[in-house]
Amino acid sequence: MVSPTLGGTAHGARPAVFLHVGAAKSGTTFLQQVLWHNRERLRANGVLYPGSDFSAHVRAAFDLRRTFFREASDPRTRGAWRDLVDEVRDWSGNAIISQELFAPARPEWIRQAMADLDFADVHVVFTVRDLGRQIPAHWQEDVKNRFTTPFTEFVTALRRRNWRTFETARLFWGLQDPVAVLGRWGAGLPPERVHVVTLPRPGAPRDLLWRRFCTATGLGPDDYDLSGTFANPSLGLAETQFLLRLNTALGERVGWDVYNDDVKLFLAQHVLAGRPSPVRIELPAEHVPWATERAVETAEELRAAGYHVVGDLYELMPMAASGPALGTPPAPDPDDPRWAEMADVGLDAIAVLLRRVQQKEDDASAVPGAEVPVRDRIAMLRRDSADLVETTGRLAHDAAPLVERAVRTAGDRYPAVRRLRGAYRRVQGGAAPPAPGTETETRTG
Repeated sequence: MVSPTLGGTAHGARPAVFLHVGAAKSGTTFLQQVLWHNRERLRANGVLYPGSDFSAHVRAAFDLRRTFFREASDPRTRGAWRDLVDEVRDWSGNAIISQELFAPARPEWIRQAMADLDFADVHVVFTVRDLGRQIPAHWQEDVKNRFTTPFTEFVTALRRRNWRTFETARLFWGLQDPVAVLGRWGAGLPPERVHVVTLPRPGAPRDLLWRRFCTATGLGPDDYDLSGTFANPSLGLAETQFLLRLNTALGERVGWDVYNDDVKLFLAQHVLAGRPSPVRIELPAEHVPWATERAVETAEELRAAGYHVVGDLYELMPMAASGPALGTPPAPDPDDPRWAEMADVGLDAIAVLLRRVQQKEDDASAVPGAEVPVRDRIAMLRRDSADLVETTGRLAHDAAPLVERAVRTAGDRYPAVRRLRGAYRRVQGGAAPPAPGTETETRTG
């Protein structure tokens, strides 16, 4: 099947909007970095990557789905989807919207999205990776988002027939199942406007995923700069085990904002993900036959749907990354505690967090007025507030005679004003006396 051609450039042609809706941990961060850093080049080529900042598509996804992270909210998400749509509507060419958090959207929200984008030909793009790599990657991502589910429990829930009764399984399949996601997002679209992009095998050229994405969206891959981008690396096994235990210890004693800033974004993604020589988390051999069977079913259903496939559906088959067949020792059990390595991770974590606390204290002390004790600052605020109240009252008192004179003058000059004042007094039971120089209006009937 041929790749899509760029619309919206010829006179009268409808533009195309490419909705890249997932999957999480399938190279989405890398692709979004390429698009964001090349947005001016995209615009020069007639393609819009909308949004005022890098997180605009995240907010739009949350807004469309009427949700946010559990036990948290963000008022900035309200209207974010409409803002993105309006920006795309005002653009004369094609556009790309990319965020994996669109994947779990319910059918009613998807219908709304399609209705909002009815001015364009909508295409849906889904990047997908084999379960052998995707399950471990998704599990550690859950741990980075405060979950405390052990790996074996996580995979067991995925394999159950009643998986919908388990929160971790619902989250996984809602984000990761290409058949279900595209069944919702592709409903009503011609199959040639639904694009499945398979992730290359490990060891493939770094730009191959980008080139496949360009085939799906009609971009010229060599027109764009990939040097300023980065991926979203997964945590190693010891780092994930440490964070899992940290989540359990913290419980609900810190709010989401604190956890997101200090634990997820700083400690996990900035520090732990960058530790040297991490032990890779692998899907244990006992789960590989089930994952392979599931992959075969998925490939058959995607092929039967007639979607535009970029890559090879055979790449969805899980392959062992280590073990006797490859001449290497089997990967360690993800639930087998690696205490010595976790202790090393913990030392690094304590050191960087203490430095972070010190830096925040230094920054706070540099703020003008920071040397004044808090109690004294509160007293100053109270005095300033009292002065403001007194000044405001004096101004209001001084201004009152001016207002009264203005009312009398208006009543003298304009009969309509006199009639309105008379009507007001009648509504109020005649409590207000007439202004000097005015006559009381009467009504005969």
